[in-house]
Amino acid sequence: MPRPPQETVPNHALRRHLLTWLGDALHAQETGGLSWHWSAYRARHAWAPSKKAIEAFLLAHPPTTKDLLLIGGSAGWMMSSKWLCQFETITIIDIDPLARFFFQYVHGADLKRSQTSWRFERRDALQELPQLLKEHPQALIFFDNILGQQCIRLKDEVLVERLLSHIKKTLKGRAWGSIHDLYSGRIDSPASPTKASLLTPQNLSTFTCQLGEMTQETPTGMAYGAPNDADAMPQHMILNGIKRSFEDGSQMLLQAVNATGEWKDHLSVEVFAPDTPSLMIPWFFKPNYCHWLQAGFVPSSSPR
Repeated sequence: MPRPPQETVPNHALRRHLLTWLGDALHAQETGGLSWHWSAYRARHAWAPSKKAIEAFLLAHPPTTKDLLLIGGSAGWMMSSKWLCQFETITIIDIDPLARFFFQYVHGADLKRSQTSWRFERRDALQELPQLLKEHPQALIFFDNILGQQCIRLKDEVLVERLLSHIKKTLKGRAWGSIHDLYSGRIDSPASPTKASLLTPQNLSTFTCQLGEMTQETPTGMAYGAPNDADAMPQHMILNGIKRSFEDGSQMLLQAVNATGEWKDHLSVEVFAPDTPSLMIPWFFKPNYCHWLQAGFVPSSSPR
């Protein structure tokens, strides 16, 4: 009996490529994909207050270059078209192949009116970051809601902390910025009549923030599941100009949104160098679930 023909190497590689493409289109290694786009579309009105706060932050930092290297963002559902339109060229890097089409849906018309040209490349930006910096030597680099997702994608705490702490070293001498998850978790109903001072989508405000030098001491007794088992944490946190311990500052953020249960630490506390000015923005992802986003810019002349 003749043997069935063996699968050729090109066919095997093509099948593997298609399976990878399909997986990234569906869930983008658990950081995006079709389910995310559907959720973002349905929640676009509910997310509008947080998106407006992000836009205000971005517009307060006018670009000093005409080129933008936009990394991640899963189509930029929370990104500001007004800010993007200030650039002449934008290169978007994402592993999600659907990001191109939804970015066109969200921002395409505005970018066309501003005559901003843009293109999409499906690449792993964090793995290829040194090469991307060489390919875009004059561009501003901005990480859009990607660095805080690496703990979900990689599922290795040590690897994630090493990766995120090394980014600022890789970017030394370049102008860059990021907005990323710091914490996320469940909240009690923000409409509670006894909690009138709580932050809500209708009463949304932000906190200016600076994190201090890292320390090896392990804080204890942190509620709401805040990170109480990490090997290193900032020595302090300056919120709205007031210096607090990192533990107290974290509690203040959590209490401001009526946090409950165990909250997730996204391991992104070392993204920025100590004392880098940033902004903490609450993002009410669902009626009973909130993210604290940290947003910041690092000028090209900033010391590391």
